[in-house]
Amino acid sequence: MADIVQVVAYEGDNTTFVWKSPVEDFYTGTQLIVHESQEAVFFMNGQALDLFGPGRHTLESQNIPLLSKLLNIPTKNKTPFHCEVYFINKTEQMAIKWGTDSQVQYMEPTYNFPLKIGASGEMTLRVADSRKLLIKVVGTEHTLGQAKLTEKFRAFLMVKVKPYLSQTMRSGSVSIFDIDSQIGVLSDELHQLLSPDFLEYGLALEKFFVTTIARPEGDPAYMRFSELAMRQYADIADAKIRQQVDLIDQNTEVQKMIMEAQGLAKKRETEGYTYQQEQGFEVSKLAAQNEGAGNFSSAGIGLGMMSGIAGGMGATIANVTNNAMSSVPQNPVNSQPGQDAMTVLKQKIDKLKMMKESGLISDDEWETERKKLLETL
Repeated sequence: MADIVQVVAYEGDNTTFVWKSPVEDFYTGTQLIVHESQEAVFFMNGQALDLFGPGRHTLESQNIPLLSKLLNIPTKNKTPFHCEVYFINKTEQMAIKWGTDSQVQYMEPTYNFPLKIGASGEMTLRVADSRKLLIKVVGTEHTLGQAKLTEKFRAFLMVKVKPYLSQTMRSGSVSIFDIDSQIGVLSDELHQLLSPDFLEYGLALEKFFVTTIARPEGDPAYMRFSELAMRQYADIADAKIRQQVDLIDQNTEVQKMIMEAQGLAKKRETEGYTYQQEQGFEVSKLAAQNEGAGNFSSAGIGLGMMSGIAGGMGATIANVTNNAMSSVPQNPVNSQPGQDAMTVLKQKIDKLKMMKESGLISDDEWETERKKLLETL
């Protein structure tokens, strides 16, 4: 007769999804220990009966309702009943590797040429339905770990991942030359597409990551379009840099103009004259140059006109002009031999008008001086 088993439990590592207890002959009253991250499923004659959650369970007929319908458990702990118990690990098992065993062909959406790529990454799985996993995947095996699960699902993954990958890249217009920036989006899309497929086997696909895309580096078409893509990005970057440099240059010129204007304004403030007065000085200088070095009457047209220049500088210029005029013979109408008197008069009136428009003389002064010129005819 088999030994009486007091306690049945599983203390294995977290890389195991399913573990079958080697003890198969249970006596009523045997203790079953199920940890917080586990479930236990009872089988009899190949049929899944009851499922036990976390805690300590005493194996008696009232605790195994489905089993009690199949046999009458004897009392006094003398006769065993033959069943099997599977422990299911419910923790999330991470860093499970996956990868395509061959390249996936799809039409590159940006440049519209066919190419082949490979992909690999990691996923996180959790048992969602213990009975379904046992019936569809485990069967009569004693254990199911990460390595064996990956081996079992290799063909399943290849059949599912390849068309999903091609479909996702085509529908999302993901360029092979820009795919690194789209890895997160690609992973999320594949995760959503694959989750229902894993649930059919009692597994929840908690996470799915694409970490590597294998590009066809030796393919001539890929290399040619890769060079075009790089040149395109380089040209765009170069244009942006040139634009930024131009903006910097323009801002520099504006700042220089502002600084120069501020310097001139400070100079005028220090020397005691305004912008309008400075423009008047320039007009007087121009008039003197056009009239000739020997005719000072045209530059100032009398002391009265120079009095329109405010401040000490205007008075100084008027005094210099009058002193010069007193030592030079005056010919108000025709100061230069060979010139027509009307031409000379017109020039003087034009210059007088220029000084009025520049604010050097008032309207009354303009009218007075104009009459004086006309009286010289």
